[in-house]
Amino acid sequence: MVERFIPIRCEILAPDDQKLVDLGKIAKACAIDLGINVPLVIGSPQISRETESAILLKIPKEIAVLNDEIWRLASRIACFCPETRVSTQICSENNPSSIQL
Repeated sequence: MVERFIPIRCEILAPDDQKLVDLGKIAKACAIDLGINVPLVIGSPQISRETESAILLKIPKEIAVLNDEIWRLASRIACFCPETRVSTQICSENNPSSIQL
């Protein structure tokens, strides 16, 4: 039986390419440190014209209900990036609506 991994999407909004890369590396390092064994897919909807950076973690509900470390991921990223707005969104594959925390 092949186990299917549902990835966590990490959408980053940053004022420039270097900040985008740096935030992506921090997010991946935090996931590794917490022992999160699901893929973390880094993406960026666009480069922001604003100076504020933001990270949105889109977590499938199937992972969120089974893994305590997932709930620590946003907090850990926020500790290393205090100037970045970090939020979490719980998503369902079957239902396009989601709950943002």
